[in-house]
Amino acid sequence: MTPTLSRGRFTALLGGLPLLLAATANAAAIERILRRLVESGAVPAIAYSLGDGHTTLLEGAFGLRDVALRLAMEPSTRCALASVSKQFAAAAIYLLQQRGALGLEAPLSNYLPDYAYARDMTLAQVLTMRAGVAADDAACETPVGGRIDGATLIRNLNLRKLDFTPGRYFAYTNCGYDVLGIVVARVSGMSYASFLAKNIFGPLGMTSSYVLLSRRDANFAHGYEPDGSGWKAAPATAADAAFASGNLVSTVGDMQRWNRSLLGATLLTRETLRRMFTVPTVAGAAHTHYASGWFVEPTGVVWHGGTLAGYGTVNMLIPAAGYAITLLANTGPSRRWKPEETAREAYNAAALGPPIPQLLKRTRSTAPSR
Repeated sequence: MTPTLSRGRFTALLGGLPLLLAATANAAAIERILRRLVESGAVPAIAYSLGDGHTTLLEGAFGLRDVALRLAMEPSTRCALASVSKQFAAAAIYLLQQRGALGLEAPLSNYLPDYAYARDMTLAQVLTMRAGVAADDAACETPVGGRIDGATLIRNLNLRKLDFTPGRYFAYTNCGYDVLGIVVARVSGMSYASFLAKNIFGPLGMTSSYVLLSRRDANFAHGYEPDGSGWKAAPATAADAAFASGNLVSTVGDMQRWNRSLLGATLLTRETLRRMFTVPTVAGAAHTHYASGWFVEPTGVVWHGGTLAGYGTVNMLIPAAGYAITLLANTGPSRRWKPEETAREAYNAAALGPPIPQLLKRTRSTAPSR
C-alpha cells in the first residue's frame, strides 16, 4: 500500500541537493521498517511522523484504518493515543502550576478534598506515580449505578486502601492519572476536555485532537486485535473515553505540533519542562526512570508508549538532537509490535544524529509483592 509521504520537504530541510540522496535513503529506511509491520501482519495499519523544533519533516501511513471496508490509514487519520495521553494530563497540571493556580508540593486534599487519602500525598507524587494510588484499573474505573465519571472514580478509590505509603515506592497507575484529570477540571472550573481544547490544542493548532468518543469521525482508525491470521474489532469502551490516563485522540501531524511546543518551550517554559522531565531522586528500590507522564532515558531521550484494546502508540523526543518521532497503530503492542523499540529503530535508521541505545527496561512497580 502506497504511503502518503512528504519526502521532498524532508530532503529540502536537511540541506538541499547535496543531501538529497542521503535524505531519500533515510526516509526509505524508515518506510521499510514500518511497511514491514503491516506486510508481516504485525499491525493492521500504522501512521508515523518525524519532526524537529520547526516543522514536520516526514509523515506517512501504511495499512488499513478500517479492515472491513478496506479504508486506508492516512497521516490525517485520527487514532486513539492510549497512555500517550498521560503527557497531556501532566502538561495540564504543570500549565496550571506555571500560572500560579496550584502548587505541586501542596497536599492533594487542597484540590480534591473528597478523596479520602488526598491529605497523605502531594500532586508531585501523583504526577510521578509515587503516591500509592491504587493500580487496579478495573476497580477504580468500574461504573457505579450505570455512571462512569469523576465522582464514580473517587467513590471507587475511597473504597480501596493505598497500595503503599506515599513517597515510599513507585507503581505505574492509570488511576492516579485519572485523578489528575479531575484536579485539572476542579482547579480550572471547566471540563478536562474543554481545558485541553482551550489551553493546549487550540493554541498549538491541534485541530484533529480531542477526547475519545466525543465526536463522530469518518477518518478514525478502528481498533483491532489478532484473530487467527486476521483481525477482529476491539472497540473503545466508556472507561477508555472517561478518564485522563488514556482518553485522547490525535494524528501524527498534530503530535508534531505538540512536540514542537516541547522542543521550543513555547507553551511550557524551560524551567517547567525541566521539572516535568526530571525523575525524582529517591534512594533504593523506589528509583525508576519515570518522571511526570514521560519515561526518561540516561541519554536524555524522553518517551511514553500507549496500550489500549485495539491501539499501540508511542511519542518520543530526542531533545539533544532536536527531533521527535510519533507512531500510531490500530492494534495493541505484541511480540512483533513494540512501539517504543520501533520508534528507536526508525529514528536510528534516519541517521539524524547519534543513535539511540537500547531503552531501559520498564519497571511496573518497585513495591514488594503482596
